[in-house]
Amino acid sequence: MQITSNTLPQSNITRAAGNGIPFSQNVQDRDVIPAETVTLNNVSINGGKLETPEVKVLGNKAIIVGGMMLGMKPNPKYTIQPNADGTFVFPEGSKEFTAANSFSTVAITVNKFNQVLGSLTNGEKQIEWAFGGKQLGVSPETGEYPNAFYSRNDKGVNFFHYKTQSTGDSGEVASHETGHAILDALHPGFLEGAGPETGAFHEAFGDCVAALMTLGNEKAVDALVAQTNGGDISTKRNLLSDMGEGFGNALGMKGGIRTMLNGLTYADPTTLPQQGDDTHLGSEVHDFARLWAGAFYDVIDGISDANRAAGMSPKQALLAAGEEGWKLMVGQLLEAPKVSETTFKQMAVHLTDADAKYNSGSRGQLIKDVMVKRGLMSPDQTVGARQMAFGEVAPQPDTFFFGGDAGQLAGVKMNTVSEGGFGFAESASTVNTEAEKGAKMMLANGQVLFTDSVPTLGQILKADGSHFSAYVMPNADGQKEFHRVPIAF
Repeated sequence: MQITSNTLPQSNITRAAGNGIPFSQNVQDRDVIPAETVTLNNVSINGGKLETPEVKVLGNKAIIVGGMMLGMKPNPKYTIQPNADGTFVFPEGSKEFTAANSFSTVAITVNKFNQVLGSLTNGEKQIEWAFGGKQLGVSPETGEYPNAFYSRNDKGVNFFHYKTQSTGDSGEVASHETGHAILDALHPGFLEGAGPETGAFHEAFGDCVAALMTLGNEKAVDALVAQTNGGDISTKRNLLSDMGEGFGNALGMKGGIRTMLNGLTYADPTTLPQQGDDTHLGSEVHDFARLWAGAFYDVIDGISDANRAAGMSPKQALLAAGEEGWKLMVGQLLEAPKVSETTFKQMAVHLTDADAKYNSGSRGQLIKDVMVKRGLMSPDQTVGARQMAFGEVAPQPDTFFFGGDAGQLAGVKMNTVSEGGFGFAESASTVNTEAEKGAKMMLANGQVLFTDSVPTLGQILKADGSHFSAYVMPNADGQKEFHRVPIAF
């Protein structure tokens, strides 16, 4: 699909490329606040094949037959064209806006993460995408489907139209999906792991990225202060706490598809039903993700409260809390080992480690208080003190086979990555236990596809709108092997 609007001649398009090009962007969506204009630097227009050093337009197109998505294919004709004045500023509700908003949101989210990552590592680290390319692809209008997702195999994020909305219209949704790609870049094992909390952390991380992008937008924070009667974000659900209000409305869900403002506490996901409610957790990854997202939201709320108590205005308190939240969240990933499984309790420890290393330990007690209340730390647990007797260790590959009690998974091989042997927090034993637990849950919930070859997207997606989360297929040695689907929905 080619998007055009009062387009420039090709020669002018070439001259327009470079720094300081205005784009439409809504950090939330039009059901919450109006869009703004952001300026992107280092944009190459390439006749509408927009790209920056980190992001590029892909324009994938879904193959949909009888309402079922069978796969995706490249659409080489897809372009995003500027207005006659060389800008990419369009009215909300138009296809042009969807294209500009999804591209600009992904770009500024990646740029913000890289900025923080560079600052915490003295410029030594920047995002290196898990799929090996230099740029994250963006497909603004992939087709008609009630979702959005990041796919490692397709090297990008994909947005879809549904009823009156496109998921590409929402900055929250776009930042959330970009968060999946970023987490996959820094911790690729997490997208390959089967543990229920590993998948849930992926979803929660996306929500946290979206929230921090909102807290970096002054107009959004102005609206948040007005909505919460003075900036106390714990008083009621609000534009920061609620995720994807516009998309939620299209789905018939009032107030977004989920909220970070909740009082949920930890329970072993194997003991839970798939779906919970406002006061109870479910084991499904988006549902269980509410626990970590809610805990992180509480930390941001506590930082903002402390900032106001220290004399900051409500707006400045929230803006500063967002910047501190970025340090904690990015630092947490730097402190977490590159394993294939994690748990919320392990990530709680890594959050306190990040505070100790990158934030002068100033929020250690706050984080601990939140995590204890959420059931993610014990009252006597030491914060900011993750110790490895032999220093940092290289990730250690491991393999195990499911036992006879695993039903259809019996005898199936699974590959994992751990910190090594006994004595490490994320040892082979703990990682393998989490992986086995998650795989058995997937099997029980009908989420494992048994196949003779790598499945297509059409095989992964089910007729009822759900999808397989993993598949089992023979390897080169003829052994049945478990694989996680490398897509974050």
